Amino acid sequence: MKLKLIFGISIFCCLTACFPENNSNDRQESHTPSKNYSDGNLDETFTEKEPPKIDPEEQFKNYKDSLMKDGWEEKEIQDGQLPNCYNFKPAYGNINNSLDVHVGGGTAVVIKVMNAQTDKCIRYVYINSKSSYSIKNIPPGKYNLKIAYGKNWLSKVENGKCVGKFIRNPLYQEGTEIMDFNLVYNENGYSIPSFSLQLDVVSDDLHNSFESENISEEDFNK
Repeated sequence: MKLKLIFGISIFCCLTACFPENNSNDRQESHTPSKNYSDGNLDETFTEKEPPKIDPEEQFKNYKDSLMKDGWEEKEIQDGQLPNCYNFKPAYGNINNSLDVHVGGGTAVVIKVMNAQTDKCIRYVYINSKSSYSIKNIPPGKYNLKIAYGKNWLSKVENGKCVGKFIRNPLYQEGTEIMDFNLVYNENGYSIPSFSLQLDVVSDDLHNSFESENISEEDFNK
């Protein structure tokens, strides 16, 4: 999941030699001792120097500081539902169903439960790494998920609404599978559907138990 941008710096030295026109009538020929550039080696004056290396943690700190100056905030968040300012209206049903989420140690996650018919978010939860959380009492209906993976969750209020993002190893996905939380009726009455997810990031690989596709940070916050 980790995305690495490698910026290469290519230094090109162009040496231009200017030779004044020789006029033997006006001036005497002069000889200036020259340095010997044997074997094609330039004088050490023109030796290329490697650009200073920036420590990744220092680079991350600078990036985080710039976001904080721009109004983003980082707070310690417990597992559970985020505040309603995150552009959603929580909805609850009377049925004892659940979406159980188990998160590994490689990432934290933020999950938005989206009504597949209205495209409205009905739950918005944060789950720390190495944690499990159960989203209970989901109203009957069909739903898909938007999931953010990463570490260091920051939030900001824009136009009266909260937006959030991970700033370390972020990845945003939208599930292509539909979870049907409608009651399943049979000859003995009905059964209550529930679902379980296993989510983690191991090295550069994403491990989850549902089908999904990548989306942008902007799409996640819609």
